[in-house]
Amino acid sequence: MTAMLLEQLVVALQDDVVSVLSEGTEAEPRVVGVELLDSPEVVRATASRHLLLGVGVDIEDPDAMDTALRTAADTSCALAVKCALPARDALLARIRSTGVPVLAVNPQMPWTRVQRLVTTVLTARAVDSEPDGARTGGDLFSLANAVAGIVGGAVAIMDTQQIIVAYSNLPDQPIDDIRRQGILGRRVPEDAIADHLDRKVWTSETVVRHQRSGSLPRMAVVIRAGEDVLGSLWAAFPDDTSVPDCGPTLQEAARVAALHMLALRRQVDAEQESRDRALRSALEGRSGQSDLPGGVRLPGVLVGLSEAAREGGETGDAGSAARRHAALLRLVDLAVLDSRSLGYEPAAALLGEHVYVLLPAAGSGRVSTGVLLDHLLDRARHSLHRSFVAVGSPTVGALSPLLRARRDIDAALDHLRERCADPGAYRTEDLRPELVLRRLVRAVRDDGELRTGIVERLRAHDAEHATEYAATLLAYLRHFGDVVAASGALHIHQNTLRLRLRRAEELFGVWLADPTRRLLLTLELTALTQP
Repeated sequence: MTAMLLEQLVVALQDDVVSVLSEGTEAEPRVVGVELLDSPEVVRATASRHLLLGVGVDIEDPDAMDTALRTAADTSCALAVKCALPARDALLARIRSTGVPVLAVNPQMPWTRVQRLVTTVLTARAVDSEPDGARTGGDLFSLANAVAGIVGGAVAIMDTQQIIVAYSNLPDQPIDDIRRQGILGRRVPEDAIADHLDRKVWTSETVVRHQRSGSLPRMAVVIRAGEDVLGSLWAAFPDDTSVPDCGPTLQEAARVAALHMLALRRQVDAEQESRDRALRSALEGRSGQSDLPGGVRLPGVLVGLSEAAREGGETGDAGSAARRHAALLRLVDLAVLDSRSLGYEPAAALLGEHVYVLLPAAGSGRVSTGVLLDHLLDRARHSLHRSFVAVGSPTVGALSPLLRARRDIDAALDHLRERCADPGAYRTEDLRPELVLRRLVRAVRDDGELRTGIVERLRAHDAEHATEYAATLLAYLRHFGDVVAASGALHIHQNTLRLRLRRAEELFGVWLADPTRRLLLTLELTALTQP
């Protein structure tokens, strides 16, 4: 495996995985592999220029740290230990005195995850170091055609999200309904997902034969980079008698496909992170008044999602808040994966308790945003066991409309939550009357100069005399002066309602015959008597 600068490895893993505690005394320390520091004797005999994972090393135990540092120094290796930042000065002094490069691993990150990430990054580095075309054999479609020509079958390459990333298109290839639907939809058909996820295929180190009733026989092999599973390669054959002994060929094809998929994954992930950062910056207003971050692709549709209100409310303990936050983070991942699988290049961000997804209009997917949202909400309900509401904006083409779209979406999500609206997809344009009313009510509530003062007198009288003039007037106005409907809503006799209205006019100067005063009174009552 090609050596990689330790500094580059840290950058690739990012701060939430590892950080540098000490750079060591070597000018440019390099890493060629990763090794568990579970037995210093074995490490001294086998490892050189590796990153030693200090599994079980207690940084508060001087003897344990000294042993780990001495082992790393003897083998010219770097050391990684679990350590919360900022590290104590005494610990840093002990580390720096040895000259060993040491990384601090996020204490919340499992060692198995760190090992897999390092292995994947180092493998990807090996791909970059190879001469162009020397071992990769062109793009994935060329690879699929080459393999199909060798084995005499029809080849398809899928990633772990059941997306078909490449397929052979040679003439006279065998085809069945599963392959036809998969190519047309560019993903594994719904009724074939169970076959695609067959545990025997994904856990095998060799090629596995697979056939379902009514379909062509297939050979499948998992595509791996180190311990990281990237996808699978499948070859379909006309019948049982035509399946050749092609195991070595398919395994070599899977190895070559892994090189492409690693490079593709790194490129896609880097672009996705750039878009996500740009969207967050734009929505937080950190891009200036007119500057549009480079990763934000407009025109597009902004979608906001939040968890639907639950019957009986939610507990406010720290555990439930942490679970909600974790669910929202997973929703971000689902939104990106679903959007990608349906042909979009989304940007996503979690701000507060709202998830935002920007779906570019240019070069959009083959399905509408409405279909995409319905699909996403259904997946979230089944995967996260939670229900969400989604609100989409009209198409926006500049930064200012994008910020207005966020404000509209936030108001719409708050409104739907207060009304305990059913989970599902909504549009801000359909909710425009409610959004305008919310803003009017908020303005009246916040600015005393926009109020006549009648409602304050009504509420003071109700509080002092245990009357219900404010509630009575609001019910009457909301039912457009229908005495029967208003009295029914208040569970009082119609004559009682009429008496209260007359008394309100006498005591407070309420003039219900004037449309302007009725409008102002409705706004004031809504602003000052509703939560």
